[in-house]
Amino acid sequence: MFLHNFKYAMRTTMKNKTTLIWTLLFPIALATFMYMSFGELFEEEMMDVIPVAVVVQESNPSFEEVLASLSKEGEDQVIDMTVTSEKKALEKLENEEVDAIIYVTDIVYLKVPGNSYEATVLKTIIEEYYKVRYVVTDIGKTAPEMMQNALANLRSDNQYYTKMKTSDGNQDVYTNYFYAIFAMSCLFASFVACEKIQKIQANVSPLGMRRCLSPNSKMITILAEFFAMLITQFAIELITLAYMVMLGVDFGNKYPQIILVLFFGSCIGISFGIIIGSMTRFSSGAKEGICTCISMILSVMADLCASGIKYSIEQTMPIINRLNPSALIVDSFYALNIYDTYDRYFQNIATLGIMSAVLIIISFFIIRRNKYASL
Repeated sequence: MFLHNFKYAMRTTMKNKTTLIWTLLFPIALATFMYMSFGELFEEEMMDVIPVAVVVQESNPSFEEVLASLSKEGEDQVIDMTVTSEKKALEKLENEEVDAIIYVTDIVYLKVPGNSYEATVLKTIIEEYYKVRYVVTDIGKTAPEMMQNALANLRSDNQYYTKMKTSDGNQDVYTNYFYAIFAMSCLFASFVACEKIQKIQANVSPLGMRRCLSPNSKMITILAEFFAMLITQFAIELITLAYMVMLGVDFGNKYPQIILVLFFGSCIGISFGIIIGSMTRFSSGAKEGICTCISMILSVMADLCASGIKYSIEQTMPIINRLNPSALIVDSFYALNIYDTYDRYFQNIATLGIMSAVLIIISFFIIRRNKYASL
């Protein structure tokens, strides 16, 4: 009996226009527009080489050595230095060929068109140079016998007291928007679930009347609908994932774990729709409106529209993020990309699984208690 119900549930689910539009086409379209908006930012370096014009007005061998070191080609290159006259340097700055002009005299100074990231970096370089110069000069005056040791220490590599660890995932902040798209897509499965569960209720549709007269158990009927929707929604999430990867979004290389997140995300979205659809005090239109409203609110709270909302909630009322299925889905992706353990990831997965089971059980008891005076 279960297989018979499951077969027809699969057929009706795959033919449902809501499934095609809201859970497949809409997330794909949204991901495309988002990638077109800021996809190129994924390819930018954390710090680009800064083009500067250098005007030597007075010989300063020590600072010129610093500039030569910073402009040396390689991974550690900071500036792209062009030594030229002041007139040509001003022309380059006006034409935006360089970001700044460094005037080399005994007192080095900087000319930039305004406040910017590049100006801050160059200003820091000059300030650091003068700090070192002051230390060396002071040692030369007060303790010249320590000069050799001081120079050796200044030239040695910096000592770091933190250990750097790399992650297999993508830690780009913009990727959070694509995580939120998956969360929204999973919750949009509630539209189909709400519609489908109403069709097994006699007071909603003629089809529900006929199904209530059948000898099928309510639990078998609900489970058949649930697994049919789950398989369909899970396949849609995999298609969306494949599309985003081909688009160029980097989700790291932990794809088995990512797929597991999508599976449980599909579960919670469908369970969410089933419990709303099982409510008898609301009309069909009201139930659809509730699904839409709550799904969008939960997705926005998980950083769908603006990065930082989820973090703000975490700082003020973290319990909301622990119960928001959309936030749990996003946080599962985040945990995969940031942490080298799976504790937080499995905690989120377990929460999604428990919530799904609880919602299904509650829905079953609600539908089971429905009584009809006549059919």
